[in-house]
Amino acid sequence: MAKPSALNTLADLAQNDTDAAARELGRLQGLRNQAEQQLAALTQYRQEYRERMQAIAQDGMTSTRWQDFAQFLASLDTAIRQQTESLARAEAQLLAGRANWQQQKRRQNSFDTLITRAETREHLAGTRREQRDTDEYAARAARLQVAGRHR
Repeated sequence: MAKPSALNTLADLAQNDTDAAARELGRLQGLRNQAEQQLAALTQYRQEYRERMQAIAQDGMTSTRWQDFAQFLASLDTAIRQQTESLARAEAQLLAGRANWQQQKRRQNSFDTLITRAETREHLAGTRREQRDTDEYAARAARLQVAGRHR
């Protein structure tokens, strides 16, 4: 469609909304990945700390040191639980962001379809006008030719 229209304006706005939703989806994916990496790091650190604790315990350790190790493991467990919850929230936000992007994309595609249909109608109307003009011209020429023969 050559001329600007309300439909084109709406399509542009839908494109902007889709682009914004895509950027937000990328941001949410990054947050989710970051939460997953943090959880993996905490889990790995806990495993290493526990192995170190077991190695030291084999050589013997005081009850105070054992309590310190156990307290630190408990705080790591708490951090892992909190990070697991954070990852779950990040995944839920990512799913919501993906659904929003899909909705915006469908909306944009709808406007694109409407514009294509309008362009097709406009093209067909133009083709019909050209055909009608050509038919009228041919009919006029034929009348003039017949009128010229009868003179």
